[in-house]
Amino acid sequence: MAEIRESMENIFVTGGTDGIGRAVALDALHRGHQVVVVGSTDAKGEAFLAAAGAAGAADRAVFLRADLRLVSENSRILDAVRARFDRVDRLVLCAQRYHTRLGHTDEGLEQNFALSYLSRFVLSYGLLAQLKRAERPLVLNVCGTGTPAGRVHWDDPQFTSSRRGGFRALLQAARATDLLGVAFARRPDTVGVPIVLHNPDVVRTNLQRELSQPWRLLALTTLALRGVSVEVGVVPLLEVLADPPSDRISAYRGRDRVDMAAPRYATGYDPADAVRLHELTARLLTGLGRADLLPA
Repeated sequence: MAEIRESMENIFVTGGTDGIGRAVALDALHRGHQVVVVGSTDAKGEAFLAAAGAAGAADRAVFLRADLRLVSENSRILDAVRARFDRVDRLVLCAQRYHTRLGHTDEGLEQNFALSYLSRFVLSYGLLAQLKRAERPLVLNVCGTGTPAGRVHWDDPQFTSSRRGGFRALLQAARATDLLGVAFARRPDTVGVPIVLHNPDVVRTNLQRELSQPWRLLALTTLALRGVSVEVGVVPLLEVLADPPSDRISAYRGRDRVDMAAPRYATGYDPADAVRLHELTARLLTGLGRADLLPA
């Protein structure tokens, strides 16, 4: 692990009560930072706070419960973080669920798109002012980057048609998250705030157990053959957090840098698609009556 820094930073972690996110949050507390985590259950939040207390960091740890599939909940969390932190040094986006059964939120959005993409969009842009006040800010987007599978279904991104299933929706969300990074890095108002897309690769977490069959069996078999523990899998993320790259955008799969221009991956990072998705998102949020969550 990287050398512990003396200066206190403000760290915000979504999905911070389980798996990779929890490991990132506890490491940040160990290094003397202030940490706010978001999780979906009180039980996991209380367990996180207990671990923080056992480490002597109870006064630097905050848990916020939220369902980040909902735009309204992301807005509430934004208000809570802004009220606590004038500056955000690290925004770590880990909240994830592998929904392979097609489903929609109470706001009418496909649930993978809502959690894996739209929540990250709202929080990244919503905390941009706080990030720009940091000396060396970073947005770390923990996702499935560096894989060629999946595409955005432009004709029906919310999967209102029964012709397409949940697994395609899950893959679409992964590609949308990559395009979010591309769009974020190309905007003039994000200069000085690098974004890293980071795929921890094959790590043993509870996410794989949420898959439906046959994807669950395939994932668990892959884990048995190649999987590493959270404690091992999180180390490359911690290294990036300690020493962020200077590039406006970069992508990693484990410790390996992803060549975003390589023919195998380039379509997933296409700038034209990134602009198109940003415009689609603007229309979607406006239609939900939440144009206030769009970047200026």
